[in-house]
Amino acid sequence: MKTNNFIAIDFEMSYGHIPCSIGIVEFIEGKVVSKYYSLIKPIELKFSPINSRINGIKLEDVENEREFNEIWSDIKHYFDNRNIVAHNTSTDISVLEKTLKYYNLPSPNYNIFCTLKISKSKLVLDNYKLSTIARHLNIEQKNYHNALDDAFVCGKLFNYLIDESENINFNIPTKKNSIKTSIKISKDFTKISNSLEGKTFLFTGKLSLFTREQAEEMVEKHGGKNISAVSKNLNYLVVGEKAGSKLKKAQEIGTIEILDEQQFLDLIENW
Repeated sequence: MKTNNFIAIDFEMSYGHIPCSIGIVEFIEGKVVSKYYSLIKPIELKFSPINSRINGIKLEDVENEREFNEIWSDIKHYFDNRNIVAHNTSTDISVLEKTLKYYNLPSPNYNIFCTLKISKSKLVLDNYKLSTIARHLNIEQKNYHNALDDAFVCGKLFNYLIDESENINFNIPTKKNSIKTSIKISKDFTKISNSLEGKTFLFTGKLSLFTREQAEEMVEKHGGKNISAVSKNLNYLVVGEKAGSKLKKAQEIGTIEILDEQQFLDLIENW
């Protein structure tokens, strides 16, 4: 398979790893030849308020949409024996595989390219969020956190990385190895850097993806600092279910960035 023949994908989630929309952009010889976008009725009809604030999708937008197993027949051909490109494959490929497994759908064969990992090896930036890279490379981004627009930007970024590299052998992981790596990063927290130096974190509510001790350990390993109270000195409040007074106070202060658990993991990956 030629490397510049690929599909770029992006999921937006209702909460955790449950998708509520998908964007797919197909590139042949580096040019866009087709696009696909759909809202998805989530497996469970509930939304993280933070996710809704970020991606603009609410429960009433998707409750009458098709579930993933119903749209799979429309998009399966994009994935069969193809190169799949995503920005942070540890999230998007995990969402894809977990959703396929939930519906007992067979997983197709594909190769994976992660523009997040490749960008870290090719570019020197303060952070590696898709929006940051897009601005740096003057890639037009009309609607950040819209699944179709993010997939398009991801594909354009991958084309840039291909053009700038003499050898595009980026050590493509196999599908299973990629997922295993995702779990290792999310659960074992073995990736260590000092990229969060000086940033302060506080965790509140019932956490489901990790324990509070694991979360605080990851912050410290990445150079951040855990604090015990909501104040103007707090940079990030990470909220689980049934977050109460601390969330309300952070919203009142207005300068604190509020993240759910998956966004916290994505933040660690993107720095």
